[in-house]
Amino acid sequence: MTRRALGRSVALGTLGACLWPEAAASAMQTTMAPRRQRPTDAELKTLIRIGANENPYGVGPAAAEAIRQNIVAANRYPNELTMTLMTTLAKFHDVPVEWIALSPGSGDILRGATMTFTSASLPLVGAAPTFEAPARIAEMAGVPVRAPKVLANGQLDLVSMAAQGAGAGMFYICNPNNPTGSIVSAAAVTDFVARVRKVNTDGLILIDEAYSDLVDDPGFASATPLIKNDKKVLVSRTFSKIHGMAGLRVGYAIGHPDTLNILRKNLSMGNLAVTSIAAATASMGDTENMKKQKALNRDTRAATRQAFEKAGYTVLPSEANFIMVDIKKDVREYQNACRAAGVMIARPFPPLNTYARITIGTTEEMQKATPILLSLLAPTAPTSAERRVAEEPLIVAANTAFDGMEIPGYPAC
Repeated sequence: MTRRALGRSVALGTLGACLWPEAAASAMQTTMAPRRQRPTDAELKTLIRIGANENPYGVGPAAAEAIRQNIVAANRYPNELTMTLMTTLAKFHDVPVEWIALSPGSGDILRGATMTFTSASLPLVGAAPTFEAPARIAEMAGVPVRAPKVLANGQLDLVSMAAQGAGAGMFYICNPNNPTGSIVSAAAVTDFVARVRKVNTDGLILIDEAYSDLVDDPGFASATPLIKNDKKVLVSRTFSKIHGMAGLRVGYAIGHPDTLNILRKNLSMGNLAVTSIAAATASMGDTENMKKQKALNRDTRAATRQAFEKAGYTVLPSEANFIMVDIKKDVREYQNACRAAGVMIARPFPPLNTYARITIGTTEEMQKATPILLSLLAPTAPTSAERRVAEEPLIVAANTAFDGMEIPGYPAC
């Protein structure tokens, strides 16, 4: 299979997986067990959707206004707007504009980097669990994956990752890590790069900072400054989280021009939409909305954490827009029960099979969802939930294999 064909295969297999797992089964093949129908729009409106790490508040006022103003330019190619966004991002990160590469979601960066810098003889080094897109793509291409398990507190085991780095083509750090929510401090990232370079002088070190804008820990910082001394460090970012633009598909990479030029061979070649570019540019300047979103997430996350801890459950430290709760039982069964009760949470993330990842919704959504989530952890689940789960089983194979991947045109989770 060619790499281009591989990309098409991944896209088909992933279609809709994060929005609704059954859609992934439909796109993948038709030989699996019968599946229930995708919910109607009316049914979706009744669900509390806290499973895909989306921003529940949507785009900010400046971004919304930019969309309205620029929709009239939808008949034009967005060349000038594209340069404006790149210039804005370069200024924000204090780097030359040549260090910025736009993409339709940061998942395109992860896919392109994996396809470019790994091979059957150049393994991928990551973590277990972490955001699955690089590992899934690597596995489908026959690339060996080395993935040390995260530490007990959910943090990446950087020492083990560096120790397994000899001969690797790419190292993947999700910071904060999805799904555990832990961060790697700026000092720890710097130390990790130094450790890696002792055993591997040429492997790409890709640092995914999708959730970075939500971090409060003063020890955290973007890895962008490291690029000045190491052209094989690459940072990926997205507008899907704090900016509330998951459906508009805007991501970007920050890297040395030499690395970006190699990477572009496996990036999507099309332009971003006029409205997406305009919204992203406006959102970068709407600092008040970003502060508001960060505060809302912080406060609601703390309240949700407190509710689970008060009920006796362990919650991993998180600096992102989700928490990982040790529910002390199989997550797949719990996910099914939650969905039957009207709440969508995330799938399992092996090897943490008893930890449920719960996205932080609006304050009102979490006030409604948290009592439901806790009630389903009681010794006896509601009869109605048990009955509905028994009648409408999920397609486990497709969901386990594909959901959680971000590729151009499909939602990240």
